[in-house]
Amino acid sequence: MRRRRPPRIRLSPRGARTAAELSQRYPNVRVCADNQDVANRSEVAVLTVRPQDRAEVLVRVRVGDDGVVISLMAGVGIGELRETLGTGTPVVRAIPQPTVRERRSVTVTCPSHPVADDLFDGLGVVCPSRTSRSHERAPASTGVQVPSPVDDMIRSVLR
Repeated sequence: MRRRRPPRIRLSPRGARTAAELSQRYPNVRVCADNQDVANRSEVAVLTVRPQDRAEVLVRVRVGDDGVVISLMAGVGIGELRETLGTGTPVVRAIPQPTVRERRSVTVTCPSHPVADDLFDGLGVVCPSRTSRSHERAPASTGVQVPSPVDDMIRSVLR
């Protein structure tokens, strides 16, 4: 099996302690100046903000139309995210399970997008959802706590 090359990962300074530890441990992880700096430097932006913090964290962040946004925020719709981020770029919602740390996660994505599906396929199995309604039911039906810890996901991607 061919090993994937670890991606360059840009982190927000918001979770300073975890971001610093990850950037010291992995050479391809960098901590950016702020959330906009992360968005400017990223082809794929993975949002791991708690839903109740989204207004405060994303209010001044703008994402260009040439990337992909993957949201791990439960209960926050794609339309709302596009409006908040001021973008027409593809937005994918994903629900990875805590087993992401062992690369055994079954991750529900909606809608399916090759970039998101490729990312999560490397961390287990991807289950694209055809409708947002079935995506909304996934956490309850799988017993998943959403979102799973981002540092576990990053560590798994980099292994």
